[in-house]
Amino acid sequence: MARTAVRKVAVRKTLRRQNLAAQANLHTDDTSSGEVEEVVMPSTTLDLATSKSGADKAATLAKPSAETQEPIASSSAAPMVLGEGYDLSSLLTFDPEFIEPAASKASEESGPSATHGQLQHLKALLSSSIETLVEDTEEIKSILEDIQPHLPVTLQTSVSGLMRKRQLWTQKLTPLTAELEVLRKELEDLEERVRVTKQLIQDKEALIARSHEEAEGLKAELKTDLAEIRALNKQLVTGQDEDDEAEIAEVDRVRATALRALEAFLQ
Repeated sequence: MARTAVRKVAVRKTLRRQNLAAQANLHTDDTSSGEVEEVVMPSTTLDLATSKSGADKAATLAKPSAETQEPIASSSAAPMVLGEGYDLSSLLTFDPEFIEPAASKASEESGPSATHGQLQHLKALLSSSIETLVEDTEEIKSILEDIQPHLPVTLQTSVSGLMRKRQLWTQKLTPLTAELEVLRKELEDLEERVRVTKQLIQDKEALIARSHEEAEGLKAELKTDLAEIRALNKQLVTGQDEDDEAEIAEVDRVRATALRALEAFLQ
């Protein structure tokens, strides 16, 4: 496309020169020298003379007049397009070094973004309870180590101080955590003992309730027995001991008489 544009400009300039020469009745030699002066390109630009044959030039000159009637740039404008020493190949060069600033800029932009996300995550972690933080501090330590190089010097100093304090806290909290676990185990044992004791109390209360019921039953039976005894006492014969002895002697006499009668019969 660059070659075609150059050829078009060269042809237009040639036609313009020919028109000016015809109007001013200039000599053919002057016109020819003008053509050579305008058409010949610098050695640093693309070489059109070697790649353009006579047939191509004739075909280019035979294009419709609409194209040739386009506004023609003056000779002072030609150096802006085809200035001497201007190399179109410079537009097609590629230097990887020009990409490095953009990549580093993207890295700088992504760095704060990633740091901001880690800070948000750190904020969420620090919002947890102290028990949770004591149980797992490795994630907080990892985040602080990652974001420290991206922070300003003042914040890096603060973060370093916080990390040292965290280490001291961890050293102090480690035995406390172990003691807390022991206390929790003791609490579980005590709660189990309390549960067993409560169960025993409930069993004893149930036994006492059943005993009360049995005692009430025994009381009722005792009252019944006492009533029967009182009734039997009323049925006993009343009298004196002498009368009772006479009756007993009479019964014994009847017994002896019956016994002698039996012995006589058996003989």
